[in-house]
Amino acid sequence: MDELDNRDDESSATPPLRTDAPTERAVPPSRRAFLGTLGAVAAGAVGATVIAPAEAEAQGRAPYGSLIDRLGQRAEWKDIDLRLLRRVTLGMTASDVTAVKALGFDRYLAEQLTPSSIDDTACDTRIATRYPQFAYSQATLLAKESVFWNEVVAPVQRAIVERGAFSKRQLQERMTEFWTDHFNIANSPPRLVDYRDVIRQHALGNFGDMVRASMRSPAMLIYLDQVWSTKWGVNGNYARELMELHTVGWNGGYTQQDVHELARVLTGWTIDGNRNFLYRADYHDFGAKTVMGVDFPARPQAGGTAGMDEAMTFAEFLINHPATARHIATKLLRWFIRPDPTNTQINAVAAAYTATGGDIKAMLRVVLTRNNLANAPAKLKRPFHYYVSALRTTGVTVDPWSDWNNWEGVSGSLWDLAHQIFAWQTPDGYPDRAEYWAGLMVNRWNAMSSVVGNWGQVGQYPRFSPTPFMQLPTTAGVVAEINRRMFGGEMTMSLSTELTRWVQVNPTSNSRVQQAVYYAACSPDFQYY
Repeated sequence: MDELDNRDDESSATPPLRTDAPTERAVPPSRRAFLGTLGAVAAGAVGATVIAPAEAEAQGRAPYGSLIDRLGQRAEWKDIDLRLLRRVTLGMTASDVTAVKALGFDRYLAEQLTPSSIDDTACDTRIATRYPQFAYSQATLLAKESVFWNEVVAPVQRAIVERGAFSKRQLQERMTEFWTDHFNIANSPPRLVDYRDVIRQHALGNFGDMVRASMRSPAMLIYLDQVWSTKWGVNGNYARELMELHTVGWNGGYTQQDVHELARVLTGWTIDGNRNFLYRADYHDFGAKTVMGVDFPARPQAGGTAGMDEAMTFAEFLINHPATARHIATKLLRWFIRPDPTNTQINAVAAAYTATGGDIKAMLRVVLTRNNLANAPAKLKRPFHYYVSALRTTGVTVDPWSDWNNWEGVSGSLWDLAHQIFAWQTPDGYPDRAEYWAGLMVNRWNAMSSVVGNWGQVGQYPRFSPTPFMQLPTTAGVVAEINRRMFGGEMTMSLSTELTRWVQVNPTSNSRVQQAVYYAACSPDFQYY
């Protein structure tokens, strides 16, 4: 195989995601010939005609649908149980395959939808022991504000990666990631409390409960400037996003005047000096208001919680609005199934939302049906998903957080991939669109180097051992073990052929097997799910 040159043609089709992205690191040799098809796949995704949401809606169809024709389905991926695993896990492992085959499709899904039924003691203990920051109270977080990044954020980012990699409650992790973007907040001390007590707590619960909790989240109120919105000067940022992003959607039937009126309804929702939620009636606008046809008559100025009921009343209106049901249904289908869900699919999930009052589990049962999964095209893994799936399937050892020396090897890889946890600055959250992410293929390959490259000493980078892949030290045995551990037995014939050519040179060589695992992780088979 040829040495990989330093060209980055694959990423040139799309502007860089960050202007301050770190420079590329050195990578293992001999990738270009082996991965010749990967650039074409990436270019196909990037080059697809992208339809803007507004234009798509005007045409009566969902945006980004043209990507379907470019990506298609993996013909080799026939097993419906494995299709389920690909969607509900952050990378299916051999143990996941064993579990779903033992339980069957329905029982496995039911178990994942009830995370409390899954014994995850090992992961819980791992996180609690290694990362006590995850359980810090808001008061403790505020006390550490001067060292917030070094002593809190960086370790918590690492904790989130490790929980994604090692938790048995995989669907909960996928939904936590989903809702983290849906209710996105950029970094701040209360942000970690929001992630833990709003997002994780309600990830598989009731959507309405999550909206209500988010409305009282100091992190959200600070991030969207609600804390400075008063009857003397309203700020419409939170009011807009509560409708546009969190509930009814941008086409949910509200106007700019509705944004202004809702901002008046929300006056008084603020925080105290310790950044706890506080409602102040003296800040509230008690004048007459009408929002999306909901009237709030003028009332006398009062104290206590007077006027707070207006926001709660309108929250219920939004939570129960048909547009909210369709908005959430559409996003869930895009997350798990396809970028252009059909009206039939959307209507079915929206009906489950309405019938159950926003029960997330009920919606997921309709989303994750055999028929939906059987007809789901392959999706490009977002960087977090891709990186964590590599940690899960390659069997690497991830040492505890110690200092900045081992930040680069795990959390730092996500920075290189433009998918750093809590770093998206706008309230719409990281995109769930293939064309956004397909332009950083070189960076994705580099990230795999940090997983299986065995760089650095103990405590710095993930530590890979080829031994588990060499239980039968023959060419066929090594390739079969890579197939079993990383692809559930559904490796494509093209990848199997290339791996065989590489391994057969010396199937008992640790470095040869290590490089084969690396190539498998960089392949199109592993980039998609």
